[in-house]
Amino acid sequence: MIKKVLLVMICLSALFLVIGCGNDNQGNFANEDQISIEIKNETENIYIGYVLFYGDHLDEWGEDMLEEGDETIEPGEKVTFLMPEGEYAIYPMTYDYYVLPSVRDVSDDYTHQIGGEGKVPILVTNQREEDIGFFYLSPSDSDDWGEDWLSGEIIGSGISRFFFADPDTYDVLALNIEGEAVLESRDIDVDGERHFVIE
Repeated sequence: MIKKVLLVMICLSALFLVIGCGNDNQGNFANEDQISIEIKNETENIYIGYVLFYGDHLDEWGEDMLEEGDETIEPGEKVTFLMPEGEYAIYPMTYDYYVLPSVRDVSDDYTHQIGGEGKVPILVTNQREEDIGFFYLSPSDSDDWGEDWLSGEIIGSGISRFFFADPDTYDVLALNIEGEAVLESRDIDVDGERHFVIE
């Protein structure tokens, strides 16, 4: 009886050892020539419904990496994508197709955070028949407008886009592609979610 128990234990130990080695090898193989891109939803009530990846070996219109699993990245959650080595642009969106902060030129392991502790969501909707080429959100006590929050991107006609900022009092300026002001507001208290409509 004791010999049988010992034999079973030896067989089980060998099996676990083989399984363990197999997992390690598979993990190393799976990660070979890949990069890890993590999308982290640090908002309070925004659900990420789409994560579009653009890259040389992907469809030119982008590929939604959440599509296959029909997933959602809920507030406080994160999802990691293992992608072949390359350079990517990543555009997360809500289910309403509101554009969330994007990132470009990702070619190494990377965590892209949406929102953050204490950050306030600011939604900008472009209802004009022209693109918005520049968007500035500057503390009202500042002497200049600071950096363009679009960083070379645009808010197309009919498109809504989220930005995230610390609670404060801001001046807001939006310009079209030609640099003409289409929205300018001063001393706007941003202490909760705000929505600016450009008409």
